[in-house]
Amino acid sequence: MKFTIGFLVLPLALLAGPFRGTDLTADAKWFMHVDYDAARNSVVGNKVLGITDDRTCPVPAIKAFTEAVGFDGRRDLLSFTAYGTGAERQAVAIIRHRGNNLKVGEYLKSKGAEPDVVDGVPVLGFACDPMQCRLTVAFPSAGVVVLAMSTADVSKTCAALDNAAVVASIPQEVSAVAGVAPLFLMGADVQACRVANPRAGRMAAQLNSMGMALSESSGVLSLNAKMTMADAAAAQAAVQMVEGAKAFMGSRGENFATWMESLSATTSGSGMTLSWSAQSSALVVELDKARERMQEWKKKRAGSCPVTGK
Repeated sequence: MKFTIGFLVLPLALLAGPFRGTDLTADAKWFMHVDYDAARNSVVGNKVLGITDDRTCPVPAIKAFTEAVGFDGRRDLLSFTAYGTGAERQAVAIIRHRGNNLKVGEYLKSKGAEPDVVDGVPVLGFACDPMQCRLTVAFPSAGVVVLAMSTADVSKTCAALDNAAVVASIPQEVSAVAGVAPLFLMGADVQACRVANPRAGRMAAQLNSMGMALSESSGVLSLNAKMTMADAAAAQAAVQMVEGAKAFMGSRGENFATWMESLSATTSGSGMTLSWSAQSSALVVELDKARERMQEWKKKRAGSCPVTGK
């Protein structure tokens, strides 16, 4: 498999924040990580979590789960990591939390989950007939929950957790964008995912690999991404698409133009770099405005809920 920049076995030490490279199995070809603790301590993240916390229309299923289990993601969730090989119906999620005395097992059993044990790890299983898989929820240690689509994935994932001997090949682009304590971090060997799942072959056909990070530092929210395209022509075409989108959004009005000013895309051979930043305080103002517009919309709809439709 040919890559212009290639892939690097990336030590955990190169990644800032609580992302754990040892959470991934060796055959992982894509991953995404959300640092909820960092989000709570950021200006924008704290605002978003606050809006979620006092919204007037909670999703009934989430509310019922929170009340029954005693788990509040806004308070107890530490991080969420998802990854996979790119194969169809293959994905794993790792949830790290600080919740105590949770009744997750009892709640899931009441919903039809069947208890089992996989390599000494207690699990609960659900049949997913439409997806032709079996959703398995594993509890390998205190503060860790693993969700997988097969017991084989559960076995492999639990064996890899915090095991320094298991090293995943992570796109080299990830190390270039990780920055300081990213709120969101992702990487993907897109070409390998296309090989693993031919049905997704047309998706991003010109993209080989990528890394992306969203971070907040010194009151500035930043998005940085690096991509390796199929060739230099594909990289240049991608930059032109970004520039076209920037020009279009800028033409929508002065406010849009201001937000798009910092958007930049450059190329170097088959590589493409994308960056954007904004003052966190200014984003919070926009979030407040968006919330006010939503509340006005709800009043006009006689209080109907955009989530439930009731």
